Amino acid sequence: MPGPPTEQTDLPFALLVSLTGGRPARYQFNQDRVLVGRGLEADLRIEHAALSRSQFLLERGRGSAGEPRYRITPYETTNPTYVNERPAVEGTLTPGDLIAVADVRVLFERKVPKGVKDGAGGKDQIPPLRMALMAGVTFMALYVGYLLFGGTEDPGAGDLATAQIKMFADVPPETIVRCGNPLECDTRAHDEYQKGKKLLAQAGADPGNLYRAALELDKASHFRDQSGRPLADMADVSAQLEQARARAEAEFQDARFRLSRAIAAADLRRQANEAALLARILPDERHPYRIKLDAYRRTLPKPQQPGPGDVK
Repeated sequence: MPGPPTEQTDLPFALLVSLTGGRPARYQFNQDRVLVGRGLEADLRIEHAALSRSQFLLERGRGSAGEPRYRITPYETTNPTYVNERPAVEGTLTPGDLIAVADVRVLFERKVPKGVKDGAGGKDQIPPLRMALMAGVTFMALYVGYLLFGGTEDPGAGDLATAQIKMFADVPPETIVRCGNPLECDTRAHDEYQKGKKLLAQAGADPGNLYRAALELDKASHFRDQSGRPLADMADVSAQLEQARARAEAEFQDARFRLSRAIAAADLRRQANEAALLARILPDERHPYRIKLDAYRRTLPKPQQPGPGDVK
């Protein structure tokens, strides 16, 4: 839990912490140094075996023009710290950056109090019309936050941006489709294999083809196993399946990261565009994550039509 503040400033920041199987929790700080770890001396203490007693330090200061500056200092640990999926080094941190240690996710957010001029720290008179617009945007942001983090009874599944989500669930043995005889197994294995390879080759035209390819190749693998014969002409089915899953998962996680940045920036139009692309990457409308995503998309403005350089 957050410790007592040290030197106070007028620009608090927040950390949104997500653990596997738990609902994300937000902690706000007014101090200039926040130590994160599982030790008693940590300002934000996270009880997780992957974290060291002192995992990383966040520091706040000001630039030459008075603008707020934030830095992260990782410490040498068995489990390294990552920022935006890259090994962390001492350097600048910006709102929307995603800090990760094993399966612990921490989203960095900056909170600017009402009436404070961003970057200057002085009071600013807000015109009535602007104040009304700000109130409307704040209400929408709170509503979206409720849908993402507090509008579900399913722990962990409500956070579309940072929760640990499996794109491909393990298939229970009793749900695997069975073939009647070895010849039928061979035929179906080859048919699904060819479908999967074709979809994998067409991934550039539609990012959802990576997910579809993984499903077809998974079926081919199961039918090959039921056949009981080597099927040498599809010997690389396991490698093709691993490639399809890895590429689909990478696209999925990248899209979720971009969505988290749009949420942190409170840019509803950008959120709509990123959520629409995320839905295309995960074309299965029955997927638990897709169901949550579609409900979230209904709260946002319609996404912009893709331009010449956008993914179609």
